[in-house]
Amino acid sequence: MNLPNKIELANLPTPIHTMFYEGFEILIKRDDFTGTEWSGNKIRKLEYLAFDALNKKADVLLTCGGVQSNHARATACVAAKLGLRCILYLRGSEPKTVDGNLALSKLFGAEIKYVTAEEYDQIYSVAEKDIKKLSKQGLKSYFIHEGGSSEVGIWGYIEFVNELQKQLRKIKNKPSHIITAVGSGGTLAGLVLGKKLYNLKSKIIGVNVLKTSGDFEKIAVDLANKCSKKYKLGVKVNSKDFEILDGYSTEGYENITDEKVSLLTEISQETGIIFDPAYTGKAFYGMIDHFIYQANEFNKLMFIHTGGIFGVFAKMKQYISNSEFGLLDAENIVRS
Repeated sequence: MNLPNKIELANLPTPIHTMFYEGFEILIKRDDFTGTEWSGNKIRKLEYLAFDALNKKADVLLTCGGVQSNHARATACVAAKLGLRCILYLRGSEPKTVDGNLALSKLFGAEIKYVTAEEYDQIYSVAEKDIKKLSKQGLKSYFIHEGGSSEVGIWGYIEFVNELQKQLRKIKNKPSHIITAVGSGGTLAGLVLGKKLYNLKSKIIGVNVLKTSGDFEKIAVDLANKCSKKYKLGVKVNSKDFEILDGYSTEGYENITDEKVSLLTEISQETGIIFDPAYTGKAFYGMIDHFIYQANEFNKLMFIHTGGIFGVFAKMKQYISNSEFGLLDAENIVRS
């Protein structure tokens, strides 16, 4: 294989932990342990993207996401580490309270530009104006797609499968299904391509947290096949190579229902594991609902914890009010 180069930034390999729910054993692949400031799945992609940016003599990293984007925060952190400028285009208006990922992005020195939903749909055209201005100043820009999901970025999760296969050699009862949140499609595309390249037997399941299953099927298939063609991998991906679960994000991307939060706080209190409101929380709930509550067939489950802990702080009042403390205590704790 013609593997691209990367900068080693993440703490790899990430461990596999075991938890039990309703009597079922669930493996958790702890990609929330990839680091602290850049924790989560985004850094695996950014290792490849950052190398590509430096190789192309970039001075500025530009990327986009929601106001509480994990990817935007991780990109800002990587830019700070590498001595690069960073511009983030965040969908929505500036919030009254700056917390979570947004606070960290500012702390890392990123320039924040808030854009409307209409502008976000044409985000590269918006960024291109800044790219031209920077070029006149003698600065070279490197634009990173939402979530780091590009033919270069998805190598983070192609090689994740290689890492996982080595770990699974020590596990007798291997997972029949591997579940991940799907927000931009890059992690899913990398997993599916890695499954074929490294002969992973487990079924890949994505839980949609943003678009529809039809959208993500096309995104993941196109991205995986473009990567395969670019790097001459000799494999072809189609929509039968994975499954996407719909209906677990009807409340909206950066929102989460109290029903879901109740399950997440229960898990936190019983295991010490925290899931975020935008990605892992919805995906974990979807996995439990689909396989355990609805009793769909499986042998053993593995959940990829893709991080997002800082997004919890933006919803802390809701999280604590759904725990055993109660709303009054939650208000006091949040203020303290």
